[in-house]
Amino acid sequence: MGRRDVSRAVAVAVLVGAVALGGVDASAVGGHGPRTERVSAAPDGSQAVGGGSFNAAISPDGRYVAFDSEADNLVPGDDNDGPLVHDVFLRDRRTGTLRRINAPLGPGNADFATISADSRYVAFNAETAGEYHVYVYEIRTGRLERADLDMDAGFTGGETPALSADGRYVAFLGLQATVPPANEDFGRVYVRDRKTGTTRRASRTPAKEGRGYDWPRISADGSKVAYRERSRRGGGPGGERDWADIYLADLRTGEQRQIDTTADGRPATSGSTDPLISADGRYVAFNSAAKNIVPVPDEARSYVFVRDTRTGAVRRVDGIGGNQYATADAISPDGRRLLLRYSGVEYGLYVKDLRTGKDTLVSPGTDGKPRAATAGPDAMTPDGRAVVFESHLDDLVDGDTNHETDVFLRHVR
Repeated sequence: MGRRDVSRAVAVAVLVGAVALGGVDASAVGGHGPRTERVSAAPDGSQAVGGGSFNAAISPDGRYVAFDSEADNLVPGDDNDGPLVHDVFLRDRRTGTLRRINAPLGPGNADFATISADSRYVAFNAETAGEYHVYVYEIRTGRLERADLDMDAGFTGGETPALSADGRYVAFLGLQATVPPANEDFGRVYVRDRKTGTTRRASRTPAKEGRGYDWPRISADGSKVAYRERSRRGGGPGGERDWADIYLADLRTGEQRQIDTTADGRPATSGSTDPLISADGRYVAFNSAAKNIVPVPDEARSYVFVRDTRTGAVRRVDGIGGNQYATADAISPDGRRLLLRYSGVEYGLYVKDLRTGKDTLVSPGTDGKPRAATAGPDAMTPDGRAVVFESHLDDLVDGDTNHETDVFLRHVR
């Protein structure tokens, strides 16, 4: 779709198509103790059918949950059918409505939604005319706006958006439609200023061939962007095994700073992935197999690290008992909490309080024991009291018999 906005008249169809889910969900505004609820449910509360549900994001106040799903029974009139075709849904837990927000864009996949901190906008990927683009949806009006515009020559698509707190700035991966420029591969990271209608490149210019950029995350004010630089052949600044690094771009000063380094600035000796950034841009978390960032007890595994960009300090974050494999899926706005996915002796999602060291299980089964689950970078409320995630297991809530991956919300207290 080649226009910037989908008309308000078309967007009204989405609002009219919002489906009641049995009235107000009291849990959106009040607590009832620790519990798990299934979010990817049909309008009458029955199970989703026709495919799995994935990539959940929750607004800071817990009111909205966005996710994508292959299911075709979540709202009436879902005609976007086909093998593995995803739609993006927005559930308002206060009013009990569910919207298919990519509906005006026509047929094609839509996925990887994120919600702005002011709970006003949702950004997501959508496939239109055979190419992926980034769209921003205004919750109140239903207005859709395309964000992957005005990039460098040869870049015509976009995906994996991240939003500033007020939705003004959209960071995303720009996709190439032509032969990559010299030394580049995989795409570039851009930031769109929706207020001024301008787009600027956030990822750095590579010094070696075969470099590409992805996984953008943006600070609350839109001034800093964390992203990954990767290579098909390795040979990063840390050596031949260094196939991916984490950088932080300061869009005000133009500084490009490598984050996966030792405290004295020596680059990581192996690949680093999945950057996460706190609201003020001070803390950047990432996963790395490098052994030189800080001392590690097990050479055969990767670890989670958190860098304080103000002091330069780097902290290794261990799993339960210090011997669990852990991956950071989300970080709280103040950098105090991480949502960690543990694997090894046991599996499960935990909120770790970096100040106290406390681990809180957020993916228990009906028996209270940990269950395997996966979450996205916007899966946790700022206080860590609510977390959304996906799991293919059928014993997180009673009555789960659809044999599909579902989206769940865990209330910690």
